[in-house]
Amino acid sequence: MVETINREYLKEHLTEKKKHDTGNVIDVIPFLTKRTKAIRDFNKVLGEYVRKICKLKLDEQALKNREFYLSEEENELSELIASNVEYDEEDDMYDFVRFLDQYLFNQDDINPVHPFLFNYIKIDKKNNNEFNKYAQFMSEIFVQNNSEIQSIFKSKSADDILTELILSKMEALKETNKEKVVRQYQPLLNPLIKLYQEDLIYLSKFKDYFLTSFPVLTHYYVFMYVCQLIFKFEQFTEADFEKVQPLYFALEWESLSKRRKAADPLEGFKYIKENASNLFPHIHTMSHLSHSFVNNNQEGKYSFIPYSMLYNEISKQGKEFEDNFLHDLKEWIREYSDWAKVNVEDQSVDIPEAFKTLFKCLKEGMSTGVCIKYGKNIEDLGANQFLKGRGSLGQTFNIKHDFLLLLTAVSVKDKRIPLNELFREFEKRGIAFDRYSKKEIISLFDNLNILDKKSDSGDAQYVKPIL
Repeated sequence: MVETINREYLKEHLTEKKKHDTGNVIDVIPFLTKRTKAIRDFNKVLGEYVRKICKLKLDEQALKNREFYLSEEENELSELIASNVEYDEEDDMYDFVRFLDQYLFNQDDINPVHPFLFNYIKIDKKNNNEFNKYAQFMSEIFVQNNSEIQSIFKSKSADDILTELILSKMEALKETNKEKVVRQYQPLLNPLIKLYQEDLIYLSKFKDYFLTSFPVLTHYYVFMYVCQLIFKFEQFTEADFEKVQPLYFALEWESLSKRRKAADPLEGFKYIKENASNLFPHIHTMSHLSHSFVNNNQEGKYSFIPYSMLYNEISKQGKEFEDNFLHDLKEWIREYSDWAKVNVEDQSVDIPEAFKTLFKCLKEGMSTGVCIKYGKNIEDLGANQFLKGRGSLGQTFNIKHDFLLLLTAVSVKDKRIPLNELFREFEKRGIAFDRYSKKEIISLFDNLNILDKKSDSGDAQYVKPIL
């Protein structure tokens, strides 16, 4: 019989670990099985994210070894910069440090007045593990060694003398180990990833706007990426990872009723929230299935293959392989059920049904509390920005005024486009609006004078570039 699933390894691994484990499969998201809520302060991740993009790390020793020490009230980075500048009077040094503290810092948080300064945002040591996981995930999934994005954050070119001086004296970064790093996260949604890269590179042409828009744009794409995975995983073998599923958002300033699309149980956040607890068992189910002999095992790691992609690969192998795979999968369902002591009836007669049966087994064999906590990370990731509590309607996807304009800027770019095309660009990025929200948006654009109206029809209205 042809070998299809590495059941022997899976059984040994579960027996040895004595708990659920994804085995030798690359991970797909950085969620923890405990809920810390730390990611609600998303901007705290950006420093480590940018350093991973640039393959740099903060040199703590350089900060400690500065040439003079003023007081604990002054920032060590300000003192490091000031110690590398020549002065006519000694008091000038102290004045310059205090100026830098006000110019470069908001209390302990650095104010990135230049893209390079994102490299100097320190990671919160209390949440070091969680933020490191997010930073690694974001750099591997959304940047993937894109040299244009690297150059945005590595360049020290400045438009003014003060920034040029500051950047020339900042010497507290060093290159990370250049040895090949094994990939930790598997990219799954290429259309969304490409759009993020395209939008970020476009925004980088507008330095001042980029400094304020980079954090929220990145936050949105990370949040939407995970929402898309939750939606796609629920579709099992019917999922298409080459298409982004538009989900309905509401504008922050408009009122909602239960009949609105953003409050819909199938097309808004309610669907994501209700199925978020399935994310943990889905990931483990697909990790089990990815220990397959149709999968590539590189450097001791298997690729993570979603249900639809795996079924497609199995089908390519021919009828005999497909029959053998179904046989092995049903055997693994039985063996897992014995190990987890679960009683889920297996009536599957084909591979798509067997995938769903294995998922049910894993869900039954897992701690419900762990699955819920893992899934609720999506609420923490979207909190304060892309989710809004709407009383009895619960949480809905939310668009703030500034983000709507940012989304419009990256969708329109340099040339005016028809209004209907703008809404299609929003949908490519995962955002759909119902007719009531669209009416609000048209009214806003009219007031901001960014709408060219040839007539009242959508095709005859054009949205002008914002930047």
